[in-house]
Amino acid sequence: MQAWQLLAAARRVRLGGDFAARDGLAGGYRSAYRGTGLEYEESREYVPGDDVAAMDWKVTARLGRPYVKRFREERSRTVMLAVDVSPSMGVSRPGGGDAAFCAALAAVVLAVSAAHSRDRVGLVLFSDRVEAFLPPGKGPGQAEAVAAALAGARPAGQGTDPGPAFALVAATLSHRCLVFVFSDFARADFVTPLGRLAARHEVAAGLVGWGQGAPLPTRGMVEYVEAETGRRAVCDFADPAARARFAAAREEGRCRIEAGLRAAGVGLVPLDPAGHPALALDAYFRARRRPGRAMPPARAAGAGHG
Repeated sequence: MQAWQLLAAARRVRLGGDFAARDGLAGGYRSAYRGTGLEYEESREYVPGDDVAAMDWKVTARLGRPYVKRFREERSRTVMLAVDVSPSMGVSRPGGGDAAFCAALAAVVLAVSAAHSRDRVGLVLFSDRVEAFLPPGKGPGQAEAVAAALAGARPAGQGTDPGPAFALVAATLSHRCLVFVFSDFARADFVTPLGRLAARHEVAAGLVGWGQGAPLPTRGMVEYVEAETGRRAVCDFADPAARARFAAAREEGRCRIEAGLRAAGVGLVPLDPAGHPALALDAYFRARRRPGRAMPPARAAGAGHG
């Protein structure tokens, strides 16, 4: 992939009508970051847990029910992007699509939106080590630097270990930030290090390859080769019992990972490599900015690990 291809794909996609995706996504992106700055954003109904100091007494008196003011945060926010570039991300999926390109494109979409909102964005690429690091910065040039780093990635690692990359992210970020991790989450322990990050930052997991479950073959012997260990396994998909066992094991692994990430306080964003990630990212931001609304589970979004 080329940097210009990533930037072009991030900028030209359209969402739900005749407006640029970056504008729609940036709108959701900005509104997801309301805080206690000086710029008034809106008034909305009070929900338990809101700061009573923010009560909008004029609207409350006029409508007869409590409302609070919301303000747009004026300080520069920071978005940190962590992208898995290990060998497993380069394996073709039966459902189609390129997982590595999907993860890279999702990261560039967020970088472009951060630049549009005048926020800072950084990037770390990882396999079983830190492959590349781009400190947080601002401006359109930073989005281009993110795209260039992703396009030029030539990982040296042969496995997956997110620990060193997440430790670097934790050491780099001095205040609460949004951390997006893009991976197939199929290898290594992500839950423990992400849990540590989520204790201080807002963390979201871009589950690449979990948008639509890949269908299983209906007949014949199929050999699977583990991309990072070289281990081989053969399954006879003509045998209904073997198909059922394979599907059950895949489902169990997926549910275990999802449950662990949720328990660690990590948001889930299932991404289908065959589609454009902007739609899933936009849905994530729209859901998280609604008071009292929890993110829908990955299963509800049509997730299934393929």
